This record gives sequence, structure tokens and C-alpha cells, in this order.
Amino acid sequence: MEFKRPSTPPPSEDGNHQLMALPLTPGAPLPRTVIPPSPGGRRLNALAADASSRRPAKVRAPPIGSKRSSTVGVKKPASNAARSKMQIATTKSDGAKDKKPKSLMDLPGEIRNLIYSFTHSNSRQALLVYRPRLASLRSRTQLDRQRTLPSDLVERQQDAALPAQNRRGGKRGGSRKPKSSTLARETNRPFCGLAQVCRLLRAEFRPLYLQKQEIGMDLVEVVQYLQTFYPEAADQFKALSTSTDRKIDMPFTGNLTIAVGDKLKDVEKAVEGIDVWPLLDLWANSFKIEAGFGRYMAPHYDATADGEAKDLYRLFGRQVQPDRRCSAMNVLWRSILRSRSLVSVSIHRKPAGSSQIPSQMLTARPVGIVRPIATGPRPYIHILFKKEAAEAWMSKLDAPIPQDWLEDRGFAGMEHFDVKVGIASTSTAGVL
Repeated sequence: MEFKRPSTPPPSEDGNHQLMALPLTPGAPLPRTVIPPSPGGRRLNALAADASSRRPAKVRAPPIGSKRSSTVGVKKPASNAARSKMQIATTKSDGAKDKKPKSLMDLPGEIRNLIYSFTHSNSRQALLVYRPRLASLRSRTQLDRQRTLPSDLVERQQDAALPAQNRRGGKRGGSRKPKSSTLARETNRPFCGLAQVCRLLRAEFRPLYLQKQEIGMDLVEVVQYLQTFYPEAADQFKALSTSTDRKIDMPFTGNLTIAVGDKLKDVEKAVEGIDVWPLLDLWANSFKIEAGFGRYMAPHYDATADGEAKDLYRLFGRQVQPDRRCSAMNVLWRSILRSRSLVSVSIHRKPAGSSQIPSQMLTARPVGIVRPIATGPRPYIHILFKKEAAEAWMSKLDAPIPQDWLEDRGFAGMEHFDVKVGIASTSTAGVL
């Protein structure tokens, strides 16, 4: 057996001679042609015995006339290109070990803003209905099931339009349970759950979401909505200055559309009416809250002839023009709202002693009128001032209004409502 290793040094001049026996003296120098033992190999004595018993290995001499290389058996240094490739590979491997998954909050703020802007690129109005569940230990009471909403009717129509195998409960008499008990229905509030992930993400995303997502609700449910989604507004109002030229407002945003129903609810028939002062107060003293009035969708609706909805826009300091555009803001009325000089602004859609006659029952119906026409006392908006902010002529709840006072504040020429102005009594101010 021959020993051939690429790293063996070149042979000596007498390389053709037989391998010499290993010296017996430990530590003595070995001949150049003797193969040194591997670090983890057998001992010297065992190697010497094997070498003496086996056939001698022949080492080839270099060709005549050739020069011996001084680098044989020595590892050559790597080139610059190879060294740079090795460094890049080492850097990538180290980076892969240290790489951890990034969360949304680890991204720069500019990238997060781009993601937030994508969430409201194609938003639609979301209609909210205030429907508190009846108190019960069960998930749903029988009386609660009987309170049918328009959304429930739409859901039943969608269930009826689906094939039998896709309906809730599957085929009748079948033994298999449906895979999912929910319908594949597109939501009007996409990305709403992004505001419920964590507190930090909620603080960033929620103001943007409320500003861009249009929320529709009924007139009688505005106060409940504000108390639910703006619970910290009461504490913010305490620290708010009443100066009209202040530069700091409350950090609230929103996009609200208040629907005025054709059928009056019992709370709208009450003597107190519907108080919308919390809405006006929050709207006028917040960073950016857009609000307006409208109707529930109905066929053949003529917005230009809806005097009730147009008059309610006066509460936001604007008048609806014939082309359905809004006029400029009324500065005097806005200054009254920002100085928080009011106690209440109540809407009385059906005052005591008034009744409504459907327009189709009239023999001579005015052109463009599609709403029920009120008879008796006219619906009105009642504005009550605080005692310290009231003018001299405001001596009672319903004081005679001076000439041009309503016109200067944008309430002249109302089509549907009258306007009453006065000062709040002590009992009324204490309740409100």
C-alpha cells in the first residue's frame, strides 16, 4: 500500500531509496520523505511497525530541468474577489440568524400612514342602529327576536335567494351540519378591527378611521352615539377655553350623517323634543368633525323639495343652495357655538296640538312636496342661552326676537321650521 497525500513536502534527492525506519529516539527529526503522523492518528511505534512490515512506498522524483515550487503544500491565499464573496456570504448568514419578524408598529411612520390611507380608499357609509339588548341571562329573549329591523328583513331576503344547500341549517332532514353559519356578505365597515388590535395602534388609526368612515344614524340616536364613541369629551370640555379666537380645539374627528325619519318616534313627540346641543357642541369645538342631515333612501326622493332637511343644515351655520351646495359658514352663529353660550338646542318635529296629513290625501298638492304636511302649530327649533351669555331681550323661554337677529345668524327664510330663542330657566339649566 502506498501513502500519497497532496500536502506531503517534495522528496529529497535520494527519493528513490526505500523508506527509512522511524528513529527510536523520541523527538528526533524525521527524514523529509517520511510522512508525518496525523494529529489524531496512531502512535509512532504502531506506525513504525506497519511501515517496516509493508512494501516501501515509492516517491516520484520531479522531472529533470523543472524547478521546485516553494509553495507546494502551503495553502494559497484567496483572491480579493473570492474573499469579498466569502464576506458577503458570512454577512448574509449572520443577518439571517439575527433577523426577526417585523410587526406593523416596527415600520416607519410614513409607511404606516400609507397603509392607513389604503384602508379608506373605497369607503362607504355604515348605517348604525342603536338596539340595546333586553336584560336577560339568555343570549336572546323571545321579545328581542320580535323587534324586526330593516336589516333583518334584508337578511331574510338574502337567505331566501340562496340555494337550499347554502342556507343556514343546510337541507332539511340532512345529517350534515353547515360549514359556516354566516353569509358571505361584504361589510360596510372594513378595517374596523384594526382599531382594536392594541392601544398604540388604536391611538394612531382610530382618529383617521372616524374621519374618513362615514357613519349614518337616526336623529334620536345621536346622543347615545356620542356618549359611546366619544366618552372622554366631557373631561375635554372642562379644560377647554370659551374664547372664540382660541387656537386649540379638542382632538376629535368624525364624519356623521344624521337621518331624519319619515315616521316620527315616540321620543320625537315628547314635549322636550330632541336635544342636539351635544352634537353641535362637539362639532364646533373639535379638530375636524363633518356632519350633515339627510333622509333614509327612498324611491322618487327629491332632495331639493325637502325643506325639513335643508332647514336642519342651518344648525351647522350653512344654507343649502338650489344646486344642493352649501353656503359659506355663518360667523356669528359659529362664534356662539364655540363660546359655548348655549344650554340646549331642541328640535320639535311635532309640537303638541299638531297633526300630519299625508300629502297624497290633499286635493291640491303643492308641486314638489312629497312629505306629510303638518297642520296646527308649526314645527320649531328652540335655542336656549345661558344666563351669563344671554342678551338683554332674552328675558324668558320664548322671547320676542328682534328684527334681523335671525337673519344675521342664518335662520331667516326657513321653509319647514320656526325658530324660538330664549333664556334657560334655573331648573332647565340644572337638568341639562
